[in-house]
Amino acid sequence: MAEFIESLREHLRREVSDIHGINIDEVDHTLQRVLALVAGGAASRFAWLSMLVSDHLVPVAAVGLDPTGVTAADAPEWEVVRTGKPIRVHHLSELDTEAARSMVQGPHRMCSLAAYPVFTVFQQSTIGVLVVAHDRPRTYPRMQQRVIHDGVRVIEDVLSLRTESIRDPLTGCYNRRHFDRQMQNEWRRANRDHLPLSCAIIDVDHFKRFNDTAGHAEGDQVLRQIGQALASRTRRAGDLVCRYGGEEFGVILPNTPGDAAVALMDELRRAVQDMEIEHPALEGAPVSISVGVATATSFEEVLRNDAEYYMEQADQALYRAKDGGRNRVFAAWEQGAEEQSASA
Repeated sequence: MAEFIESLREHLRREVSDIHGINIDEVDHTLQRVLALVAGGAASRFAWLSMLVSDHLVPVAAVGLDPTGVTAADAPEWEVVRTGKPIRVHHLSELDTEAARSMVQGPHRMCSLAAYPVFTVFQQSTIGVLVVAHDRPRTYPRMQQRVIHDGVRVIEDVLSLRTESIRDPLTGCYNRRHFDRQMQNEWRRANRDHLPLSCAIIDVDHFKRFNDTAGHAEGDQVLRQIGQALASRTRRAGDLVCRYGGEEFGVILPNTPGDAAVALMDELRRAVQDMEIEHPALEGAPVSISVGVATATSFEEVLRNDAEYYMEQADQALYRAKDGGRNRVFAAWEQGAEEQSASA
């Protein structure tokens, strides 16, 4: 059993590294020290940090206890993830959930807790939760709240230092190096779990003409706005948006079939169009994007091809979208079919 638990813990830490680009082993000592200081400052026996991995919360560091596995679906931490706001519970018996009862009746006999969201630097989305807990009732007065809040800020700084090398400094999206590595990771995961995998390449239409007319500074601002819009509309922690090169963005959508991928990409296309960024070289028409999508839909396809094959398919689909008039989504499997209409 001990070997199984250790294997599970190692697997989950690798998942955190794959999703967030953070090697937890490299920051483990720092996180432990921060959690110890937070627990002491909040007069609590326990503290732990959990991070989002796809649809799970995974404990990655702790003091006072040794958590394993993933956080229960009805645990108090999920309220923090859903709202992006901290919660404080004077007595866990107030919560009528199985997870709360397990905390009260478990080996640590927890009674009270406070949980605070941990955010990304660029997207300001919740990537984890810092929790302090005690085996006696705690009200967590303002001074203790400040200690926890300061601990969150330190953890965010520690994690951001580890993620700076995988971010594009202009758009805040992931960079091409991380995209290529993550594409291989998701390919292996799709192979292992027999799940579909979709990818897309997005191109800003007539971007050279925009730069030639408005200047590179204005062009950079447009790329920044579009990158933020794309990243903010991907729904799951496993979805990834990167600046693929120049005015191109790449998207990875794990466990996403083709029709769902096309629907999401068309939603992104419409979102960019609805931003109504005036294109100075197109008589005031809004800036738009074209998208090519490719999907490995079956286990057999995953075995027969590789990640590079589907990126090439997405790239070819992108060129067909541009040849078809731009401001549209084209799927690689639509050989000879008409493009997805881009009519607003």
